[in-house]
Amino acid sequence: MTSLQLINKNLPSLKWSDTVVFALQLMQEQTCNHLPVTDGILFKGMISKATLLHHERPDDTIRVFSEELIPAAVNNSVHFLKAVSIANLYRTDVIPVINESSEYQGSITHLDLVNALGNFCGAGEYGALIVLEVEKARLNISELNAIMETNGATMLHLNISPIAASQMMEVTIGLDKKEISAILASLIRYGYKILFTSGEDLMENELADNYYNLMNYLDI
Repeated sequence: MTSLQLINKNLPSLKWSDTVVFALQLMQEQTCNHLPVTDGILFKGMISKATLLHHERPDDTIRVFSEELIPAAVNNSVHFLKAVSIANLYRTDVIPVINESSEYQGSITHLDLVNALGNFCGAGEYGALIVLEVEKARLNISELNAIMETNGATMLHLNISPIAASQMMEVTIGLDKKEISAILASLIRYGYKILFTSGEDLMENELADNYYNLMNYLDI
């Protein structure tokens, strides 16, 4: 998914001639802390609510902030994850999208970006989540995939991130099934350290079923 596909057409931009008080009202209506500034169709930068609030003349126009605008923007053809790094770099809750000629295309809101990230990592999908701690030198994606497939599961998502100040990696695996007790047993057998799981433990379910069956039998 490109950044262009995520733009929110309803989010307005500011013009040089707009006043400070107007910009603040617009930010309040849109519940955002930043808005893009345009000169015709050209993107000029981002203005923050903090900058506007510290200005003592509310009737001044946005043009007085021309040297204080934030140069935060993402190209319309790049993957939307680039917008995440731009948002983190400049600490903005709105990410403007521009083309190669710096023409303003629209903006991605923080909420739109969070929703896209959730879909990207499979947060809304049915299935279990397993988080492992793996030594960097020992990380073997083929082995992990084989363990999942042997136990009747398919990896839908795989995310790998380094653990600070160590040679360890945090591996997050999204699966297409919830019953993961056999998978967890296999991972432990292969020496993997499990940090977190979400799903149904089939062993616990089977024990519960056996318990209730025994109670029913004794009542007969």
